[in-house]
Amino acid sequence: MTHWAVLGGGGIAPSHIISLQRVPGVQLVGVADVDAAARTRIEEMFRVTAYPSIETLFSEARPDAVTIALPAPLHLPAARLAAEHGVSVLCEKPLANSTAECDEMIAACKAAGVQLGAILNNRGYAQTRWIKAAIDAGWWTPRLVSVRGAMGRLDSSSTTMVFSLAIHYLDQMRWWLGDPLEASGLTQDGVVLAMIRFRNACGDLHLAGVGRRSAGVKVDIEGEEGRLTLGRYGIESFEGEFGPPPAWDTEVEGMAFGAGHLTVIREAAEALSRGEPFPVPGEVGRAAVALCEAIVRASETHLWEKVG
Repeated sequence: MTHWAVLGGGGIAPSHIISLQRVPGVQLVGVADVDAAARTRIEEMFRVTAYPSIETLFSEARPDAVTIALPAPLHLPAARLAAEHGVSVLCEKPLANSTAECDEMIAACKAAGVQLGAILNNRGYAQTRWIKAAIDAGWWTPRLVSVRGAMGRLDSSSTTMVFSLAIHYLDQMRWWLGDPLEASGLTQDGVVLAMIRFRNACGDLHLAGVGRRSAGVKVDIEGEEGRLTLGRYGIESFEGEFGPPPAWDTEVEGMAFGAGHLTVIREAAEALSRGEPFPVPGEVGRAAVALCEAIVRASETHLWEKVG
């Protein structure tokens, strides 16, 4: 039995809590949040003890590992504190606000001998995994991954949109297409446009947070052997000779983003219980942040920027 806790009781925390409560061999020993209302809400909804600080949680609940469900600026200090207590860390995206902070997190966990992993939930859906398997098996050679997203009006800056929203689809491109070489970008007034050059493929992303309502996200993949459109709940259209795509993932009550978190958190928890590395290590989370940084730099320099 491994003991886990969640740092943060805000918007994404229920997805972490529900995921951990569904993993056999895992005991959720607590949630930490400085906000009293958040603690009350968590205790009433999930019947788990909520602590007023991370320090109190570590001293009283003594977890083996934590998920970080805090705002991105707090990821680094929370990870440092966990490492100091010998606690492994599974962190919500983005891993940190910059690659420099990611490097500090990776170094702190390595020095303490604990694991650092990233939660990138787009890697946890049946349909995204089916696409990945087709690519890895050599059945499909994508040449273009095109993302179109339209959200209701967002108060976030365009740069924040890159790190908080676009990062899901940028990491997905990396996962399918390999390491990116360079990126260009334009960010302005709630709109993010980006192009990414991979070794044998291209990616493009149009993300808008300026309309009255959300129209969701569509991902179109054009390849040598077929094409498809991936929507909010699954593959909407498909042409190719790879066999039928998987059924759409079902929604999970209480979880804002479906079953992706269930899968990636479960697999990380199972790996820890076996004494194995997290399937998505901190270095992968860092690489996603590096691509975000390149796009933001490109929007400032109006040049293609290397991804590093």
